Amino acid sequence: MTNFDIQRSRARADAKSSVPSALATAASAPAQRKGAQHSVIELFAGSGGLALGLRRAGFDAWDRIELNEACCETLRANRRLLGSGAASVEARDVNDVDFRKYQDVDLVAAGAPCQPFSQGGGLRGQYDERNMFPEVVRAIGEARPRAFLVENVRGLLFARAEGYFRSVLARLRNPSVGTEHRISDLYHLSAPPAGEDDEYLVHHALLNAADFGLAQNRPRLFIVGLRQGEASWSWPVGRFSRSALVSAIRSGSYWTEHPAPDSIRRAARDAIRLRDLPAGGKRWRTLRDLTSTLPEPAKSPDMAPDSAHVIVPGARLYPKHTGSRLDWVAKTVKAGVHGTPGGEHILHLDDGSYRYLTVRECAALQGFPARYSLPEKRTPAMRQLGNAVPVAVAAALGRRLDATLRRSA
Repeated sequence: MTNFDIQRSRARADAKSSVPSALATAASAPAQRKGAQHSVIELFAGSGGLALGLRRAGFDAWDRIELNEACCETLRANRRLLGSGAASVEARDVNDVDFRKYQDVDLVAAGAPCQPFSQGGGLRGQYDERNMFPEVVRAIGEARPRAFLVENVRGLLFARAEGYFRSVLARLRNPSVGTEHRISDLYHLSAPPAGEDDEYLVHHALLNAADFGLAQNRPRLFIVGLRQGEASWSWPVGRFSRSALVSAIRSGSYWTEHPAPDSIRRAARDAIRLRDLPAGGKRWRTLRDLTSTLPEPAKSPDMAPDSAHVIVPGARLYPKHTGSRLDWVAKTVKAGVHGTPGGEHILHLDDGSYRYLTVRECAALQGFPARYSLPEKRTPAMRQLGNAVPVAVAAALGRRLDATLRRSA
């Protein structure tokens, strides 16, 4: 038996013996909102996209942990939509939290910072001080929830991060084994495979926001873990498809919904470079779908009923950053260094002109409701939106987690 196997066996024994104390600790935790179905601890809560989606699926937070004060202000401002814990949220560093007081919570959720594994963040990976996966592992190891949900960028699946991601999955399967603050740089060289004695069964998949009804091409990596003994897991399947949109544009049914001149129709057809694909499900929603549900953006702040829906001057295009077309899904909403990456978040209009997408339009692309309060200034608002988890995807995952945990109850 290897040293890791010995540690894993001890951790499983400790987990079983700690159940009575876990229940006692849970009893002393902040009370759940009356009528709540499941409890959740959320790390890196950000602007509330993950929280809002899980809330819609029946999860209520005991606590939300977020270091950025501007994000905390957003959470407080939307407390009626986010429910328990939003009003009292305080800026806290996840490194300073003892998660043992949350033992036996239903779910630990974490939208871990993605910059270490994203192109815009410098691709420093596990050597980036913003890498919080070790703290996610520690939180799960100490809280021992029934399930956990982690979101990040798909860069973790690329070859340069493959070894580290393998080590993360191994740690998540047995988070009580060595919950030191840093995951070893070399751990992936000996990362053990999944086994029957693991504390958690861990699954990962790429889900695209467009497949779940949002007008944005946003593939993101999700990791779900279920404690041994819980029901089996299956991923939610989006009801919207790219192929159905291609078919609708080419057949003309799309234009029945959105009448347009022949020149616009030809441009949309010509932009589809792939051959026909079999249509299935509902079609992807487009930017034209989204903008038709919103009023025209105001030309200046003093004319705006909604301060987040104002045209920002100075839109410019760059090579390889050519903006988004009305009759397709938007490119991924990004945080950017200054809130708006060069050439991104730009919408091409029918008359050949283009403009920046407004903050409210970007919020809608992420699935936030029109009444969701955001920072007054564009830069912090776009940073929060670019880092948010799409609400519709979070809700779909929450509903599937709800059903899974109920089957085990």
